[in-house]
Formats: sequence, structure tokens, C-alpha cells
Amino acid sequence: MTTSVTRPRLSRWTKLLYGLGEFGPSVAGGTIIPFYFLFFLTDVAGVRPGVAGTLLLVARIWDAVNDPLVGALSDRTRTRLGRRRPYILAGAVPLAITYALLWIVPHGLTGTSLALYYLGAYFLYDLFMTIVTGPFYALMPELSLDSDERTSIVTYRMATSIITGLGAAVALPLVFNAFPDLKQGFLWAGAAVGLLTGVPFLLIGALLRERPDFQSPPQLTIRDSVRIVLRSRPFWLAMLVGWLAWLAIAIVEAVFAYYVVYWSGIPEEDSAIVLAIILGSAALFLPLVNAMAGRLEKKWAFVAATATWAGTHVLLWFVPAASAVPVYVVGALAGLGVAAAHILPTSMAADVMEALEVDSGERQEGVFGGVMNLMQKLGNSVALLAIGWMLELTGYRPGAAVQAPATLTGLRVMVSWVPVALLIAACLAAAAFPITRRIHRSLVTRADEMRAARAAAEQAGA
Repeated sequence: MTTSVTRPRLSRWTKLLYGLGEFGPSVAGGTIIPFYFLFFLTDVAGVRPGVAGTLLLVARIWDAVNDPLVGALSDRTRTRLGRRRPYILAGAVPLAITYALLWIVPHGLTGTSLALYYLGAYFLYDLFMTIVTGPFYALMPELSLDSDERTSIVTYRMATSIITGLGAAVALPLVFNAFPDLKQGFLWAGAAVGLLTGVPFLLIGALLRERPDFQSPPQLTIRDSVRIVLRSRPFWLAMLVGWLAWLAIAIVEAVFAYYVVYWSGIPEEDSAIVLAIILGSAALFLPLVNAMAGRLEKKWAFVAATATWAGTHVLLWFVPAASAVPVYVVGALAGLGVAAAHILPTSMAADVMEALEVDSGERQEGVFGGVMNLMQKLGNSVALLAIGWMLELTGYRPGAAVQAPATLTGLRVMVSWVPVALLIAACLAAAAFPITRRIHRSLVTRADEMRAARAAAEQAGA
């Protein structure tokens, strides 16, 4: 019998098409929002820093329900388009529209009414992001059951993420400078990014095809599916690795716009250059990370790259005030770890799917995608909450030429020791991850045999 391990590898076209979808969750939602949205709320829209951070965390309470729920529902959906594509197609256009609404400063709203507008806009955006990205992430483990091929798929996805993120980092300052004020700049930038978020999902939903052998009717309830996933130790270790690494990225992204302007002395219009350097370096390191994952176990490749990355954040603590060049250098050195954080936790988590199938007898990609999406967005929200209240409590003054010493110290801690602690914890979690390449191949074989036996039983019963 030919098992899934020996099936033909995916074409580059399929990997590239799937990778285009990462622009939405990773760049539009995972980079631009953490890097700019808190700054937009406080310095452009006029929302108090503490209120801005709090309203974003409140929006995440809804995430605790909708991410796993949408994932579980997609696991149970059976249509001629498959389990995932109907959600991706239905949510693509509303996602583009609601993303654009985030960057509007509504005329006549102030104080509580203004905060409620952004809370409502964020709720809608987040709902449609969940409807689309949960099934989108669930597709990845289905595209290939080979562990190394999955790393290749994620590499394509993250290459798209980093390259388009680099393009956004270069283009956004140009857009801001093309308009007489930041309100108009953010308005048009939000509309453009929203469009670029929605179109790839329309293409993915229209052109990709799902595996027919994964369309058997589900036997487990939603509660049982979620319980099986949540009791899996390998799943939680993989999620912890990804969440800690992403939280470190989200915190640095959220605070870097403040750090480079008020500590390093880099002009506000040039602050995105630092992000461009980090993303450019990460793009160059993607092939090396893919090669490391192929030569080593994924977890040890992650530990090696992340330890180097943590060292660069230690260096940021010692960068003198009004020193731009060291910040650029450290940004370039961080690329290896940033690339590893984008690729390896997702690839490790995908390998848990066969362990869950062996335990439960059913595929659980939808719940996997939902929880993964929740962890990424929760990391962004925790980062924005922490930065918002740090600025509030240390006396941050929007637009002031000079900030208080307590504010500057808080900014430095947030870009150095906080991410260092998170990355060390991520390395410890990765080292404990139990699924090796050999174990995964055994799990794939067992899952194939169980699936074949179930199909034979269904045919005999018919």
C-alpha cells in the first residue's frame, strides 16, 4: 500500500499560492497592527494609551470562543468545495472591508464614543480574520503529511510574509509622506492593505483543492474534539513554542516605533527602516533555517537560531541614546531567529496532527488552526496591553520631543530583557517537544492504516 509519506511532493505553484494567504494574518494583522495600531490610536486618533491597550485586550475575550469554534465547525463542514474553502471564500471580502475601517478617524467622536468605535471595528475585523484564517491554517497539515515537506510549505508561506512585510515597511512611510497629515495617510494605507489581504484568500478559495480522503463524516462532538486537542502534551508544547516566540516579536514590534523615535533618535518617518532591515535579514535567512530543519530535528534548529536571536536583544540594552547605527546592526543580526520563529513552531505543530488522529481516529486540523490563530492574536493583544499601560504608567506624552526617564527605561526594557526572557522560555519548551522525524513517520503510517480500515468498513457497511 502506498502511504502518504511517499506521495508526490507539492508543486512550487501550490506552495506559492498557499503562501500568499499569509499576508493577511502575518503582515496586515501580525506586523502592521502591532507595529502601528497602538501608535495610530494614541498619536493620530487621540485615544488614551491605557484605554487603547485595554480595548484591544477586551476584543481578545471574544477570540477565546470564536477561534476554536470556527475551527471545529470547519472540521465538521461537508460541501462540494470541501471543509475549509467555503469559509475562506465567504470571509475574504468582509475581512478586507473591516480591516480598512480600523484606520479611519471618525469625525465628531471623542473619548468613550471614539474608543467604542475602535472596539466595534476591531471586533468585526477579528471575527472575519478568524473565519478566514482558521480554515486557512487548517489547510497546511492537509496539503502534505511529510514532515520535511511541511517545513517547505511553511517556508514558502513565511517567505511571502517576510517579503511582503518588507515591501510594506518600505511603502508605508512613502504613503504617509504622500498625504498632508497622518490621518489621511493611515486611511489610504489601511484601504490598500485591506485589499491585499482579501484578494489572496479569494484566489486560495477558488484554486486550491482539498484532500478527498479527509472528508469522512465526523464521529466526535465539538466538545470531544477540543478536549482531545487540549489534553495533548505535544500540542501544548508546540503552541507554547510558537506563542512565546510570537509574543516576543509582537512586543518588540509594538514598542519599536516608540523606541527608535524617542531613544535612538531616528526620525518618525524613517522608523519603518528598522523593520525593513529586520525583515530583509529574515528573508535572507529563510533558506538557512529550512536547511537547518532538514539536517537537524526541528526543535534543535529552533533552539540554535533563537539563542542567537536572544543575544541580539541583550545588545539593545547597551545601545546608547541617540545612536541609530547600532539599532540597524542589531536589527540585521536578529534575522536568523525571526526567520526560525516564523517557520519552525508552525511546522512542529503540524506534526502533532497525526498524533491526534491516532489518539482520536479523526483529523483535528480545524481546532488546530483555531487554537493556533488564537495564540498568535493573543500574543499581539498581550503585547499591546503591556505597552499601552507601560506608556500610561511611566508618563508617556504623545508627540513630545523628550520623554521622561521612566518612559525611556520602560522602552529599553521592553525591547531587551522582556523578549530575552520569553525566548529562553521558548527554547526550553522546544527542547521538551517529543515528536522527532522518526516518530512522525511512524504516526503517519499508523494514521494511514486507520483511515484505510475505516474506509473499508464504511464501504462494507454500505
